[in-house]
Amino acid sequence: MDKISKAFTLAEVLITLGIIGVVAAMTLPALIQKNNAKSLEVAFKKAYSNLYNAFNQVIAEGYPVYVLNPTEDRPDGGVDTNSEFAQQIYSKYKKLKQISDKERNEYKNSAKNFTKKSPMGIPQCSQYMAGDGAFITPDGSALSIFQNCNGLWFTIDTNGIKKGPNALGHDIFIFVAWKDTEKLVPANRESEVSCDEEGNCNYNNTAETANKCSKTSNSDINGATCASYAISDTCPWDGTKGYWECLP
Repeated sequence: MDKISKAFTLAEVLITLGIIGVVAAMTLPALIQKNNAKSLEVAFKKAYSNLYNAFNQVIAEGYPVYVLNPTEDRPDGGVDTNSEFAQQIYSKYKKLKQISDKERNEYKNSAKNFTKKSPMGIPQCSQYMAGDGAFITPDGSALSIFQNCNGLWFTIDTNGIKKGPNALGHDIFIFVAWKDTEKLVPANRESEVSCDEEGNCNYNNTAETANKCSKTSNSDINGATCASYAISDTCPWDGTKGYWECLP
């Protein structure tokens, strides 16, 4: 008696492959997004921890956070692009690589705001890598420190300038140590500035520029105040979700 062999028909195989393809198409984007968000979270925690530790080391050594350095052009001494405190922070990192002007310009041109729908504008106080000190650290992050607006402002790109998304609130975060304090805190306000070729600048200090970590804000620096939410892992508009899972 001949044995009857059982096998799938070509049609059944094609139908099965089609179903697998549909399921993969539905689930893969979510898995990729989740993996990307996790990578950003890990990079943030590492870069923030290293900055926080370096900051506290310099505080322990007795260096003042904010020192006025009056110049003829700026008698109030409000701006110091490379303060002594900043230099001491940089010294806590080993083998820093300074970001060149060319790299910095390319980086600025690639940066986006929180929703990644608009190119990132220039934050008035932190100035976004505008100081003399803008470096790649050994952990791969980028760090720039700028004295301005009654505080020392720290901008970090947690995974460096070569790796995306280069967006505020995703891998770019802003911190500040206010004048006469010894604490590094997330920036809770920041204004926009636009300057023409002659150096004439306009500042937007409206309510729209105050607290900005929103999926609906049209601000070019939307995302500038997201660091506190990232630290607490809290979604700004949905308390039932973590910060990283609700990134736009």
